[in-house]
Amino acid sequence: MSVATASYITAAFTLILLAGCGDGTRGSEYFPLMPGAEWQYRVQRVTMDGASQLRYLIKVGVPMPNEPLDQRTRVTFDGQRLIYKLKDEGIYRIDMQRAPGPASTQDIQQQMVMPANLSLKQQWQDRSVTAVLETKRPPFESMFRLQAPIEMHYRIASLHADVTTPAGVFNNCLLINGSGSAESDLGNGIGHATIEVTNTEWYAPNVGLVRMERHERTSAPALKSGTVVMELDKWSPP
Repeated sequence: MSVATASYITAAFTLILLAGCGDGTRGSEYFPLMPGAEWQYRVQRVTMDGASQLRYLIKVGVPMPNEPLDQRTRVTFDGQRLIYKLKDEGIYRIDMQRAPGPASTQDIQQQMVMPANLSLKQQWQDRSVTAVLETKRPPFESMFRLQAPIEMHYRIASLHADVTTPAGVFNNCLLINGSGSAESDLGNGIGHATIEVTNTEWYAPNVGLVRMERHERTSAPALKSGTVVMELDKWSPP
């Protein structure tokens, strides 16, 4: 896998994952940010060109001496840094960096990834980007990859979901459903198309994301659909 391909996959999964049990349950139990924790996922991507198997690794970095006490950083396998801020209302993503450097914490960039206090049917919004709408088939002369912004709407569907992954069976998971749609100009003579995205995520208490299923489709026959499934392969607590 080329560096360019790896970087695109990391960026796409990063935006997918930035969605991330009764009344009063703390969201931090399902989106743990303890320094030293590490997760490895098995990833299956299915595009119009077929299926591929990948690995995705992310870990929580050790805080720097000058970092605020309410800030945490997760680092992907190719060095991308995801900056989070812990607030009373929940956990927010405040920046993404391709290389180490000072974080930009402008409010316009802040997006909630997990509410602080969770309850059934609770809802919130976040931004994402399409990740598996791509093909080399005609009428495209080379790889065409659609990276369209999507406003996603998330809802807690269950407080006690069970799921099986390569890392084992996880009970009493937080189950989150997400959906979004947008209009986009695909270019290449295809024109405008409707894009629809659905996302399902399982979060295990004190572990984090253990499974994610995402389906993307468009109304354009030349770029119909794509899916991605992430399953926890192994994880290491701090």
